[in-house]
Amino acid sequence: MSIAEEYIRYTGSEEPYSERHDGMLRPVVGAHHIQVMRANREHPEQAEGFGHTYNHAPNMIYWNSRFYCHWVSNPASEHIGISRTCMSVSEDGLTWGAPVELFPPYPLDLRLENGPQQDLYEAGKAYACMHQRAGFYAASSGRLLALGYYGISPEVAVLPCAGRGIGRVVREIYADGQFGPIHFLLMNNTLGYDVGNALYPMYTASSDRGFAAACEELLADKLVMLQFWEENRDCEEDLFALRGAGEAFNYYRLDSGTAEVPPTVVGLWKHGKVSKSADGGRTWLPVKKCPSLVMSGGKIWGQRTGDGRFALVYNPSSDSCHRWPLAAVTSDDGAEFRHMLCAVGEVPPQRYWGFWRDYGPQYVRGLECETAAPDGGMWLCYSMNKEDIWVSRLPSEIGGTVTEHARDDFEGLEPRGIIPNWNIYSPKWAQVSLESHPTEGSPCKKAIRLRHSDPYDYAKAVRVFPQRERVRITLCLEARQNYFGRLEIDVADWRGLAVFRVIFDSDRTIKLKHGNGFTPAAFYGYGVTEIEMTLDCREKTIEVVIGQPDTKPEASLPPKACYQGLRFFGHANTIERIEFRTGSIRRTPAWDDDVEFNAPRDLPGGGERLAQEAVYYIHSLFTGEVEE
Repeated sequence: MSIAEEYIRYTGSEEPYSERHDGMLRPVVGAHHIQVMRANREHPEQAEGFGHTYNHAPNMIYWNSRFYCHWVSNPASEHIGISRTCMSVSEDGLTWGAPVELFPPYPLDLRLENGPQQDLYEAGKAYACMHQRAGFYAASSGRLLALGYYGISPEVAVLPCAGRGIGRVVREIYADGQFGPIHFLLMNNTLGYDVGNALYPMYTASSDRGFAAACEELLADKLVMLQFWEENRDCEEDLFALRGAGEAFNYYRLDSGTAEVPPTVVGLWKHGKVSKSADGGRTWLPVKKCPSLVMSGGKIWGQRTGDGRFALVYNPSSDSCHRWPLAAVTSDDGAEFRHMLCAVGEVPPQRYWGFWRDYGPQYVRGLECETAAPDGGMWLCYSMNKEDIWVSRLPSEIGGTVTEHARDDFEGLEPRGIIPNWNIYSPKWAQVSLESHPTEGSPCKKAIRLRHSDPYDYAKAVRVFPQRERVRITLCLEARQNYFGRLEIDVADWRGLAVFRVIFDSDRTIKLKHGNGFTPAAFYGYGVTEIEMTLDCREKTIEVVIGQPDTKPEASLPPKACYQGLRFFGHANTIERIEFRTGSIRRTPAWDDDVEFNAPRDLPGGGERLAQEAVYYIHSLFTGEVEE
């Protein structure tokens, strides 16, 4: 079957090694990963205010110079309990405000005679289950609509997205951040709910005609409406251009179209289903399963990238319980995709138990309504372990290698902004950011700061450099403590396999992990430490020099510690990245963990910060060639 007959195809040679969280794929160079909300049952005020530990299905849009992200929030498990929709807002995508309640819980009326499985409900504890495949709509009038869906799920296996519910709700988000009243956009008609017994009126009853007009515009948008078919499939109106195609519809345009010729559109669904429309989404070719897009119950997101190319982001695995890595494949024409890279390759421990809580970064969505951030990056939102909410920014040019060596002293960059060419993993309690930080003994006035107070996660910063057999790496680093905390610095190959490690340990010593074990190399304390490493993949050897940077030639500095002839502890023919991490590398959750059958158990202290916060600063990093 040709690509034209198959619509799209992945033809790259890269395939993920699923037992590793990153799939042993090259990372997307320059990707930033930011935690929006960290679930916390013990201290709800530090999360969304309710102590819910199931947070999933985020949607995001860029509107009025802000990022808006909302998600479904349940007490512990999928579909069950007092369900609501929460939202957070950000000016820059890197710092997110405290979540607010966007759509409140909807108590069910158990007096309805034809309600489903009423014997499973307990009076006074019956609530609708929120479920939405899309979250926002930017109308041509400049209004922003927020959308949600109240479904009915008396037990976890009763899917609220099967046309079983109350209906889809809508409210306006004003430019000042305030919310308009809630209305129903569409109502389900099979369970006895209608405008006579619903908590909210229909949008047609609104006295704000501009709001009603924006709702009408949404209902007439065939591409956007196709995302709503699952929940509103019992609507008799001709709202959907296609019925029964699949779950979690997403689309991208191959061209912009004209007034005379509509754009050509590619449609994507879960489980690798694909179709194509030649008239802007009004009619579609037969939906086909794309064999080369290996995926399961996680969502897929496709879009045109800032450089005019195309990208798909999805979990390339048929195991729906272990959804990692989140991978990106790219294309010049939107049909043939190549070069699978790791977009998100971190999977922290799941701190709170719940049913149908799959592991990994999943249910990815980009910026809705084809909106774009001014920086040209590809912004994504997703849930981690169906527990925490994250966003990621991929550069407009998505690639996995670089051609120039690192020359990073961070001058000319804005503090707390994007750090070019660096990959950042920044949880709420282990944040990574660029800071103004002039320190005596360092020529640099800015530095990457890594903070750490999370008992189950770490801060991480990675720099990719040109793939080489021999390389020299020089870095200046400052630890703000030396009797607690742990910083590991790995030098690794293209697969992420480390060959050498430097450890700033909690006993005030710098240790070197190499082929013969561990060597205590030097003490460290307040001030800047300079480390120069020369690595040779042909000989599998490392030379290391540790001391203070020679910023004051006239000063009398202590002698530097030199170590030669150290051996690699891992095998690699080339190396191309260095990783700074405020904790030990992790291999759990594991690929063969039976997540579906885990006994109910929360990790101890998951909602408590560590008693002391460790802080580290990367002042500079330089890589270069080694003369023969």
